[in-house]
Amino acid sequence: MKNKTLRNDLIVIVILFLIIGGLFFFKSRKQGQLIEITKDNQIYGYYSLNEDQIIKIDQENTIQIKNQKVKMIQATCPDHLCIKQGTIDKKGLTIVCLPHHLIIEIKEGKEEVQDGKVY
Repeated sequence: MKNKTLRNDLIVIVILFLIIGGLFFFKSRKQGQLIEITKDNQIYGYYSLNEDQIIKIDQENTIQIKNQKVKMIQATCPDHLCIKQGTIDKKGLTIVCLPHHLIIEIKEGKEEVQDGKVY
């Protein structure tokens, strides 16, 4: 009887850990994330991570969004540190190109936010 109770308790604990782990995983991969692009301290635009696309910024930088990840794939700056920063995919992470005064940051947003340039 005691052995059966212990087994049932372990099953309940394992199920609870799986549920909590699943909630944590899905919360960290929340749909509706956006990138905010800032150029010269002005918001250049918002783009959804849910749509694969290439974004060209003033013939100086090219940004790729693919599989809900963002990376700089081309830049005319001399050091190319923005390209070397690699891929970002979580809220709060940034890619910065100092020579071109460009910041790319992943933010949470809603799908209603229109993709594209802000004027």
